[in-house]
Amino acid sequence: MTDLSSPPGLVFWILAAVTIVSGLMVVSLRNIFHCALCLIVCLSGVAGIFLMLAAEFLAAAQVLIYVGAVSILII
Repeated sequence: MTDLSSPPGLVFWILAAVTIVSGLMVVSLRNIFHCALCLIVCLSGVAGIFLMLAAEFLAAAQVLIYVGAVSILII
């Protein structure tokens, strides 16, 4: 379990909360543009978690492929 008293633990929980909340907003909002913006935030949070795991390639691929290409296609 990640400890909230350490800075990496706090950053992880903030990223996790942002990712979960924006993911819930993606499936609950009715406007497709707002859903796409929330999807960008959600996928960026996942990329941030990849960075915390020292998986820089996965984070870069997440941003380039999903945040960049898929979100632009939706918008």
